[in-house]
Amino acid sequence: MSQFKRTAIALVLIALTTGAYSVLSFALMDNRWDEGPISMELQLGDAPGGLIDGAANWNACANNALSNWNAVLGPTGRSFNAVMGSTRTPAEPDEVNSVFFSGDIFGTPFGDSTLAVASTWIIAQDGIDRRVESDIIFNNAKSFNCYRGPLRGLGATPESTGVDLQRVAEHEFGHTLGLLHPDENGQTQNALMNAFISDLDTIQTDDIQGALTLYGVAVTGIPFPPRNEALDYFLSLENEYLDTLGRQQTNQGFVDAEGTAVWLPEWLRYVLNGCTSAQATDRVLLQIRGQGIQPVCGVVAEGTINFPPRNESLDFLQALDTFYRDELSRAVILSFVDLEGKAVWMQEYLRYRVNGCNNQQATDRVFQQIRGGGIAPICAT
Repeated sequence: MSQFKRTAIALVLIALTTGAYSVLSFALMDNRWDEGPISMELQLGDAPGGLIDGAANWNACANNALSNWNAVLGPTGRSFNAVMGSTRTPAEPDEVNSVFFSGDIFGTPFGDSTLAVASTWIIAQDGIDRRVESDIIFNNAKSFNCYRGPLRGLGATPESTGVDLQRVAEHEFGHTLGLLHPDENGQTQNALMNAFISDLDTIQTDDIQGALTLYGVAVTGIPFPPRNEALDYFLSLENEYLDTLGRQQTNQGFVDAEGTAVWLPEWLRYVLNGCTSAQATDRVLLQIRGQGIQPVCGVVAEGTINFPPRNESLDFLQALDTFYRDELSRAVILSFVDLEGKAVWMQEYLRYRVNGCNNQQATDRVFQQIRGGGIAPICAT
């Protein structure tokens, strides 16, 4: 049964020196928004005395942060929609995303160094939980301004000039999307989503990659083949079992050729990007049930890609066969290739493909193995 859950994450006022890092290591929550616009009701009001960058008011400053996120969210099917000057009284849970100043977090005091908090409500469900509300509360005990570049007035009293609200808002809207703090998850990363504010004033590559990954957009460089090529290979494998091995079309199953060609590569994509075999299986079945592409579990390392043990691929295909039979009510299909052959030779074909071989090269290398010719090398290192 679905139920509401609440999380709250704070951005703390401690400036850190940032260095340049190349390792991609964002941190993600296990929940996300449904596809479509995410309306944010901006209730920050006027900025007496004006703002350094010329923004008309606090809402305009925060809206710049929303626009910066929208510039990179296109492939995710999500976007922020700014509702300017809302007069609605913030409350939770009311499934309204309010952005406002306050002296507390819906009655809970701010920490001494806390600049802002993202308070999020989630509906628990199978797979990735569903976000339904994210309120951004700025601590009105702190001094803010709006500007680019290094933080100003750092020293004993960093509030003397005012902390840049736009970069704080960009950070909090990252939490609204579902990003965590990389530096609180054992990572050293050049990211606006780190827990402590710094001289970084724009969304970083790691932040963007994290948001794309959470919403199912592939950002790593594993070159999986097009589905039509995987299907062509599988049909060739059927002929290889018939013509070369003399097998009979007696192997019963419920997954058709296209299902095998689509879902085994998808399972392997999850595994090669940090998911366990069980996590990958769960994510594939959620896709088949119509819940969309699920986020991967990590980031692939550079270099030759190491595949899982073949027994795990076989376990997945058995689970997929059961799913097609019990949930999709598919009829029995006969194949020349038994389930173990599918697990072994589809995975071997994909191993060659993601390691630099084209369709024909990968097919030839697999068939060489089937005919007893030994394991041919991959095509790239």
